[in-house]
Amino acid sequence: MGPSSTELRTIPLFQGFGDEELAQLGRLFTRVTVDATKPLFDVGEQATELYLLTAGEVVLDRPDDDVFRLYPPALIGELGALTGLPRSTRANVAAGSTVWGLRAKVVQDYFASHQELGVRFLVNLLTVVADKVHRDQGRMGDMRQNLMRTQKELKRLRELVLESDETPLSAPVHDTLDKLITHNRRVNYRVEPPASLPLSLRLEGGTVAVTDISRTHVSAALTTPAPAAGTWLSGVLHLADTEIPISGKVHRAHGTKITIELDLLIDEYAATLEGYLTRAQLLDVLV
Repeated sequence: MGPSSTELRTIPLFQGFGDEELAQLGRLFTRVTVDATKPLFDVGEQATELYLLTAGEVVLDRPDDDVFRLYPPALIGELGALTGLPRSTRANVAAGSTVWGLRAKVVQDYFASHQELGVRFLVNLLTVVADKVHRDQGRMGDMRQNLMRTQKELKRLRELVLESDETPLSAPVHDTLDKLITHNRRVNYRVEPPASLPLSLRLEGGTVAVTDISRTHVSAALTTPAPAAGTWLSGVLHLADTEIPISGKVHRAHGTKITIELDLLIDEYAATLEGYLTRAQLLDVLV
């Protein structure tokens, strides 16, 4: 026995399903043994199972970010499970809660053999994702406007420092403001390569995965200890279906991860990089 049809009916992924169809889906779930001292899942874990909270409380904790308290009925981690993405939050279950689990492979096999329901489920899934992206765009728009206002005020303060009488604080305040303004420029916005647009960097020691990239920097995960900051490197950047030569100095190194500050690219290569960044960023935009 799993969650009831009444509990499943409120879940957006199952909108439009009949009572018998919901009952069949409910039987696919298994009861999760709750241990309040251990997380249901943790940051970085590979997602293979989605969960349904029908009693009690689950707290989603994103380190150094938001905390969300979920109350029943609530579907948890469905997008990560269905796509196999690593978990971005930690889920802690309150003692006495009732949580049901459904492995992604089980639900995929079920809809593969019930294709009419599978199409309905897919439409609901796309609706949920599109709605999420739409809301994210709104939040990103608000953040962008706040950043623009902040940039404007930072520049005004920098000019005020330059116009004021010199004091022992003038130089450090000006330099700090200048650093913040430079860091917040759009040119420094970084993109994590999506799976559909793979990105790698070929260096002297071999080819490594690129973890993020912007117009001015590229970060990569090496298989050997990273060279010291300031080391000059050159290589070939593989941008999905094309490649460009790059060079630059190591801006930051930690363990096996490095960030390279790119030398100025010629116009042709700069246009190729800009094209890749645009394609990657469009995957985050609902048009």
